[in-house]
Amino acid sequence: MRPAQRPVMRALLGAARQGPPAPAAERPEAEDRLALRVPALARRYRALLERRSPWDTAWESLAGHFLPTRFRTGDSLDDRPLLNRSLVDATGILAMRTLAAGLQGGMTSPARPWFRLALDDPDLSRSHAGQRYLDEVEARMRVVLQRCNFYNAMHTIYAELGTFGTAFVFELADLRHGFRFVPLCAGQYVLDTDAARRVDTVFHRMHMSLRQMVQSFGPEALPENLRLAARRTPDQRHAVIHAVLPRTERLPRLAGPCHMPWASVYWLEGREGQVVPLKESGFLGFPGFGPRWDVAANDVYGRSPAMDALPDCRMLQQMGITTLKAIHKAVDPPMSVHAGLRSVGLDLTPGGINFVDSLPGQSQPVATPLLQVKPDLAQARSAMEAVQQQIRAGLYNDLFRLILEGRSKVTASEIAAREEEKLLLIGPVLERLHDELLIPLIDRTFRLMLALDMLPPCPPELSGRHLKVEFVSLLAQAQKLVGISATDQYLALTLKAASAWPEALDSVDVDNLLDNYAQSLGLPANLTRPREERARMRAGREEARQAEQQLELLQKAADLGHTLADSGLTVEGEKSSVLQVLANLAAGASPALRPQQPNGMTPPPGGQA
Repeated sequence: MRPAQRPVMRALLGAARQGPPAPAAERPEAEDRLALRVPALARRYRALLERRSPWDTAWESLAGHFLPTRFRTGDSLDDRPLLNRSLVDATGILAMRTLAAGLQGGMTSPARPWFRLALDDPDLSRSHAGQRYLDEVEARMRVVLQRCNFYNAMHTIYAELGTFGTAFVFELADLRHGFRFVPLCAGQYVLDTDAARRVDTVFHRMHMSLRQMVQSFGPEALPENLRLAARRTPDQRHAVIHAVLPRTERLPRLAGPCHMPWASVYWLEGREGQVVPLKESGFLGFPGFGPRWDVAANDVYGRSPAMDALPDCRMLQQMGITTLKAIHKAVDPPMSVHAGLRSVGLDLTPGGINFVDSLPGQSQPVATPLLQVKPDLAQARSAMEAVQQQIRAGLYNDLFRLILEGRSKVTASEIAAREEEKLLLIGPVLERLHDELLIPLIDRTFRLMLALDMLPPCPPELSGRHLKVEFVSLLAQAQKLVGISATDQYLALTLKAASAWPEALDSVDVDNLLDNYAQSLGLPANLTRPREERARMRAGREEARQAEQQLELLQKAADLGHTLADSGLTVEGEKSSVLQVLANLAAGASPALRPQQPNGMTPPPGGQA
């Protein structure tokens, strides 16, 4: 690791990484420590699971209407949970798919840059070497995210956020596997937060085969019976709990993953609540991200737009069922059949053949519709379409359709102009996703790439400086454009007033106006000149203007000289050249100038010849 890069690594969150840990003289046995920690962690996991239980019912209903494949209770070994077979209308599922794709295209599109690294110090932000370094770091980070499964994982995260209001994803990296993102399913994990209400603890329940456990933890970590079973039935699966949480008891200067700030503990769930420790390690930083769509009070889990649209989705299912019943009754109504045919029966299927003797005294058909149902299908469809549109609006489909339908041509200005109201409504959600998901993700990616020696050397002038993340995605830029609409209105009013009162332009600070506008538009820093350079350019123009004025004065003086020469003026009674007159004037003399007579004689002072 290059020492010059460490201050830059501190920059993103302002937290310094500790130096190389000192070797420990004596360390407790890892197995004994793990055996003591796991039962306490298992009890905490069960307590957090109990706290999450009220959310499970809501999540199960939400998954059935919006995201059938993403809810797992953690108790089933089946990788493919049953779909919601009671659905008759898939509007909720399709609307959630549009929301996830819209957030992907509007916030983290793989087709265009969506973030930039910048310096807090505006003076250093003009440094050519510093800007080149940041540009190179951005390019390498984008390549890393493009080559791994980042964008696939983000699409999954956005769908879970829109449905359940909470999502979680791990970001892991090593030299063997590279970067990889692991999104978790709702119902498989429990979360906890710190005093600042940020997610800092996760317990993940998963099912692993014995072969996977041997690969992950080594055969020596398994009990004897499972080691033997791994040879005979390697695909046999068992429940494993993975806990990641702040380590409260550690010695920071001791070496090894068991003394890192964040603990990572695996254990095997046995029968009747028994636990089998498997592995303990650690992380220098929290390896996961738990964004929430919206959080009420002290809740750990978030609330989603699907929760608001769920009543409409349920009503739509009932309307669909009722409409289908009406259509069935109209097409295949209940029949009235003569009682004499009870023992014979009738085949009323299409193409069915019935052999019926004529009934004495019976002139009516042997079978007639019992009900004449004529449903108003147009009215039913109109009512259902209104509910469908309400569901789509609740999931911001109008806004995201604009991004998806013209992704290659749409601009942030067009989005801001057409969907200003919806941008204002979704604005707090975007800010929360930036704060809880994207900024920590970029920070961790930077730190991992730095640890894996994947970044260029840091320029000396950036040593110890703080970096910041700026978002330049479509939705981020459109959000900024909505915020500067007041600037446009103010500027238009000023220009209109200046047509009648030119002094109105004096109220506008053009430099601040343009700088703030460029920042809101997300323009690259190299497209605008520094204020010092602008001051030098203006000073040069002022000097050129003054020189031009001097030349103009000299030209007027020369013209005056020619006029004086042609008029034949004399200085104190003697004929003098114009240059002498000008020289005398420049020296402070005040000669008496008298025009010559036509015969070349100068009139006497009294004015008489």
